[in-house]
Amino acid sequence: MLSIKKLVPLKIKQYLLLLRQYIHDLNMYRNHSSIIKKNTYEKNESEITLRYHAIEKGFLHNPIRYRFAKKKVSDLIKLLKYIDFGKYTHKIQIQSALLNLCTYYEYHISENVDISDYYIKSDYDLFRLLLVSEEKPINYHTIDSFFKHRNSDFYNFSISRKSVRNFTGERIEVETIREVIELANHAPSVCNRQPVNVHLVDNKPLIDKILDIQGGLKGYSDQLSQIILVTSDRNYYYTLGERNQFYIDGGIYLMNLLYALHFYGIGTCPAHWGLPFQADEKVRELVNLKDSEQIICLIAIGVPQEDFPTTLSLRRPSEENLFIHN
Repeated sequence: MLSIKKLVPLKIKQYLLLLRQYIHDLNMYRNHSSIIKKNTYEKNESEITLRYHAIEKGFLHNPIRYRFAKKKVSDLIKLLKYIDFGKYTHKIQIQSALLNLCTYYEYHISENVDISDYYIKSDYDLFRLLLVSEEKPINYHTIDSFFKHRNSDFYNFSISRKSVRNFTGERIEVETIREVIELANHAPSVCNRQPVNVHLVDNKPLIDKILDIQGGLKGYSDQLSQIILVTSDRNYYYTLGERNQFYIDGGIYLMNLLYALHFYGIGTCPAHWGLPFQADEKVRELVNLKDSEQIICLIAIGVPQEDFPTTLSLRRPSEENLFIHN
């Protein structure tokens, strides 16, 4: 048995080693994220994606609000002008940005709405010339068409899942949610520790308070009667190398949960939780979460409306993100 005199220095050593790991994390994020500098194509692509996604979400509204996302459009135009089109035009995120900007311009022209104060025709002409895709940024579904592949082969099942933002307000029965969780619980985790908890919130005033903290579902929350908070418990991890493992296990579980919800015919919209720690603390004041639980994601769930749109959200081809090392 270790004496107290020996134990204390060991704990200090472990603390210092942990601190060193987090300092390394800090430096890596500082150097390679766009939070400090936007000096690579990947960082600019991330900024472009953020803005075109805001625009395509605007097309989901019925009716579409004239001159919506004005600043996002203006910023996106400026960002695209810094892109080397000869080198990057074919990239799927650039094509998605061009698609949304062209659709945005064409919609306002068809409605005789002037947007020339922030989007001029010469910019549109350039973007239209560079655009290869002829798809529309929005797809329309009925409930039957949206869920028709939930008993199909995995390929068709997987690509049929899309984020739904238009709900009826009808609640999903708790017993159905329980069946969903039983299925999602088959997700793998490190050493089978299964650190993930699922918190179902079906109190509307409480939901609205949590959504205000998250901030990403504004305009879609009126008919939202249930949300899920996916958390991962730090208590299950014990080495320096596992300091971020709870995010990995939580992410694996999250995808399994989204598939399980889709399989049971439940509409979903995962809303990111890349927020400062103060957001978690605010939620803990509203929901009974342990201090050790890290929120991984908020999922809006419910019964989709009979007819509803989803964003196209083009996906990268494997040529963009598969690297083979022989």
